[in-house]
Amino acid sequence: MKFIQQIVLPGILILCISCSKDFLNKVPQDFISPDNYLTNEAQAEILLNGVYNSLDYIENPNENQRMFPLHFDTMSDDVFDAQPWHNTTEWARGQGNANSPWARWKWDLNYQGVSRANVFLSSIVNADFKSNNIKRYTGEAKFLRAWFYNDLATFYGDIPLILLPGDLSNSRPFRTPKKEVVEQILKDLDEAIEVLPVKYDNDKDRGRITKGAAMGFKARVLLYNAQWEKAAAAAKAVMDLGVYSLYPDYQGLFLEKNEASIDQEIMLQVFYTPDIMPSFLYYPLGEYPAFSPTLQLVNAYYMKNGLPIDNPRSGYDPKNPHMNRDPRLKASIFYPGSRYLNFMIKSPDPAVSKDSIETPVWLLNISGFRAKKHLDGTLTAATKEGRNKYFLRYAEVLLTYAEAENEAHGPANAYDAIDQLRRRVAMTTLTQAMPGLSKEDMRKVIRNERRIELAFEGLRLPDIWRWRIGEEVMVNARGYDNTKLITYPGDGMGTTNLWKYETLIIDNRQFNPARDYLWPIPRSEMNSNPNMVQNPGYY
Repeated sequence: MKFIQQIVLPGILILCISCSKDFLNKVPQDFISPDNYLTNEAQAEILLNGVYNSLDYIENPNENQRMFPLHFDTMSDDVFDAQPWHNTTEWARGQGNANSPWARWKWDLNYQGVSRANVFLSSIVNADFKSNNIKRYTGEAKFLRAWFYNDLATFYGDIPLILLPGDLSNSRPFRTPKKEVVEQILKDLDEAIEVLPVKYDNDKDRGRITKGAAMGFKARVLLYNAQWEKAAAAAKAVMDLGVYSLYPDYQGLFLEKNEASIDQEIMLQVFYTPDIMPSFLYYPLGEYPAFSPTLQLVNAYYMKNGLPIDNPRSGYDPKNPHMNRDPRLKASIFYPGSRYLNFMIKSPDPAVSKDSIETPVWLLNISGFRAKKHLDGTLTAATKEGRNKYFLRYAEVLLTYAEAENEAHGPANAYDAIDQLRRRVAMTTLTQAMPGLSKEDMRKVIRNERRIELAFEGLRLPDIWRWRIGEEVMVNARGYDNTKLITYPGDGMGTTNLWKYETLIIDNRQFNPARDYLWPIPRSEMNSNPNMVQNPGYY
């Protein structure tokens, strides 16, 4: 059940042309401001819930502006979106600019959250009530402010750092160096960790920030800023809490029907409710031929024996390219010849059959692949979907530990974290498949493991940026030629004259390393603030 409610703070502006001096000195009784709003705990919770709302465009019915993490994968090498009205394809093509909607949406949403957090933190200090929860409320608001600022710093670099409620005196701020912003983020998180609970006893508080979520997010911030020793220690602290573990079913983790039982792994999420506030996640995945995983991503999945497909000992068969692969491939992607289920488009028609069918050629998308992860094929109406948006899960913490530990101390202690992920899907462990890796080879494996485990979760683009591999991976997207995939001969039956795996370019892409590791400051912000300086290469 979703606890976040929208907050509206009304105010009345009184214009007096002829008034006495005493009247001018009086405060209107019906004027609500941060100084007189928090007179009881219920008001504090409403104001704090308004900060939570800025994790998402909850009040906006436009499903694109809800910015599900998977939308950002269409801006990476993992996915191609052929629909221009989603406004994401331009980024993968190196055509994003200061007028692009996503640059404005992300900037506005995050600074909305910062503003709300600042108002709350300023107000709670002078609250006219006593409560044992005030410290906790403060910790939640500081976590959220850190979250918003980290997102801004990741995408825009140097940004204005504002820690007080806005007024005319700071309406035209200068950009603050990213290093200082990160220091403030970590300060907010450390202070939040001190006061947040490990868990909440009341079910109505499910979804609120916990100590573990703040610790896990701190590990991400440290990792993103290459503070390896500290990132490894922060991730290990989450592991040692003894609160989190991997949900046993990888595919089931991303289905709405299991959301009541996934708290062991999901550490931060935004809740949706069927009919009342649907998530509409179905649309980019199931209805429109838009979300097309690339052949580059598919080829990144190892074999089930734990070896990459280009390893001579892997057993990879190019005539049966999807057989005996990492089980997460089958759990995440519909590939040519796989079974498909989507009642919304009558594949099959649930009135006739509820059994999955062989993926029709017309459904293969331009790349030959469709997303299975996140898709609930049993939906019969988009308004019935209440699939939550996941922001942080324990699997990422394990990957953070593995990467940071390898960079700080070498590969020895990184193996077990990767092994846990592979054991979940009944795949040969890294310890068994590739023992004795060097630091450099382990780095390649960990980076690939992040790509696979976290596919369609919005983290690939920041990973490309922080690893500085844009020039290497943001090349032309490839897929299969669907005109050659007519009649599937069956699993393990190879190719025929009516079934050939021939590749082609599905999208021409480019990457400018002097510009594309950051997004532009939105044009609206540049126009309104003369002190704002644009990022290099943008106008």
